[in-house]
Amino acid sequence: MMYFFDYGMFQGGLEGAKEDFARGRQKSDEEREASLKSSGWTMTKKQMDARDYKGHNERLCDRVDDHGLLHAFNDTWLEVRTWNSDIRGITTLFGWSTYLLLGWLPARIWADLAKALGAGFWLGGDLADAVSSHLWWSAVWVTPMVIGFFWLFHRYFFRYELLTQRWIRLRFNRKTKKVYLLRPRYAGGLMVFDWTDTLPALPADMNPDAVCLYWTLLAWGAKELGQPTIMQAIARRTSFKTQGDWMAFWEYIRRYMEEGSDAVPKPRTVIGYRPSIKEAWISVIQWYPAFQQKGFIGKISDGISLLILPLIFLMFVGNFLGQCLTWQARFPEEIESAGDAIQPICAC
Repeated sequence: MMYFFDYGMFQGGLEGAKEDFARGRQKSDEEREASLKSSGWTMTKKQMDARDYKGHNERLCDRVDDHGLLHAFNDTWLEVRTWNSDIRGITTLFGWSTYLLLGWLPARIWADLAKALGAGFWLGGDLADAVSSHLWWSAVWVTPMVIGFFWLFHRYFFRYELLTQRWIRLRFNRKTKKVYLLRPRYAGGLMVFDWTDTLPALPADMNPDAVCLYWTLLAWGAKELGQPTIMQAIARRTSFKTQGDWMAFWEYIRRYMEEGSDAVPKPRTVIGYRPSIKEAWISVIQWYPAFQQKGFIGKISDGISLLILPLIFLMFVGNFLGQCLTWQARFPEEIESAGDAIQPICAC
């Protein structure tokens, strides 16, 4: 489910903010270290300090690369792709199939009841009474149960992917020096952050040649007591093969915000906002090693991927249908016009 994780992280941030507010202060470094240890981390305060990000005024690396992860780009703002749509697909097909089944079941019972009454079963007779009674009680009991299940499934499961906004929008405006994050309301809704408060998951001692084995995150810490810490995963799952690729992408954003749009190359391609067959295909195949690995590992997984090719195709169709059955969320007019933004370079 696409936005379930954003919902979970947002609720976790709210719980942490409530604890800080009840405590009357934010966690100390020692308490933060103890909390990490209780969660399975063994990082000490000294190690945490060593991993602190350099800052927005310093160049992290010489290479810059947009990696094809921009929805839009212009002289005023750019928008970055978030990772959520990577898991859209099979849930879309399962969800809509469930909706159709839940709607078909009471409709069929009521249709059979109407047919039985129209055929004269209500005139009397043991068989007629049995048929009409069975259909009537089925309609009476099944209909409210279906409505209840429909509400529960949508409220606690399917609304995270079906009939929701197509993308989580993450906009960096270099003129206002603000970052705008637009999520579904249950996951935080519209949030506005200062650019200087935006921190990437980039430790200062990062090895550019090391394999990138974790989700790439941006974080905005609580500035006041009672405010939650917000985190947002960006990029596709396989966008960054190495930590150096992640560094190059962040450096692209940093130079754009600090040095201007002329300090970075124009994006090679932009995703836009419309439903995209290309994005649907990339989002699906990136989960299968045969499409990502070469050599011995790729050869071994070729056969497995061929066996599950029908599932891959179904997920691809489901991903694209899921895009078509969602809508593009829009920023308020004051944000759209912030910094006198010009028409973006995008297929929107």
